Parts: sequence; C-alpha cells; structure tokens
Amino acid sequence: MAIKRKQGELESEVLGCLWDRPAGLTSQQILALLGDDSIKITTVLTVLSRLEDKNLVTKAAGPGRGFIFQAVTTREQHTAKALVELVGQIGNPAAVFSHFASGLSAKQLKELKEALDK
Repeated sequence: MAIKRKQGELESEVLGCLWDRPAGLTSQQILALLGDDSIKITTVLTVLSRLEDKNLVTKAAGPGRGFIFQAVTTREQHTAKALVELVGQIGNPAAVFSHFASGLSAKQLKELKEALDK
C-alpha cells in the first residue's frame, strides 16, 4: 500500500537523500534510497524537476544518458534560509526567538551562543 505523504514531504525526502550524499546521485539511486516500492522513477524525476525549478537542485551529465543531481545548499543553509524567511513575516522576531530559545536544551543554547559570538 502506498504511503500517504503530506504536501512537499517527498521533495524533502529527495533533498534529504541529496544532502546525505553531497557528491550527487542519479534518479535511480534516489529512488533506491527512498525505499518505497509505490514510488515510480517518473515521480522522482518530476520531483527533481520541481526542485530544479526552485533552484534547490542542479543536474549535470552523468553516466550514459543519465544525470547526476546535487543539492544547491546544505541542509543547514536551507533550514537557515527558511527560518529567515519565516521570521521576516513576523512583526516581533525577538518574541519568536525567545520562545525558540526556551525550547532548547542547555547544550543547544550554549552552542547557539557560541555560534552567534563568532
């Protein structure tokens, strides 16, 4: 039976495969890593095309007539960009960060402070 995914979830899974292997992957390798027999190669290619249209993925000539796909940014860069865009929509970003920080462990808060001091 097919797995019911939320909107954008398959895109996230495909990006996750590419982030885990920065040297790049073919569409067939991505399909294998997804490990879901209900997903067809055409679906993976459609997702990759959409990610390419969003400038999240690049493709280059690969083996044979295939392509190698790579993520444009790292997982951390992508997440940071999404957070900046989200916080930009809020009228009081200080309150958002205060609530965010209150959910961090002491270790995570220490690491965040150290990163901000750099």
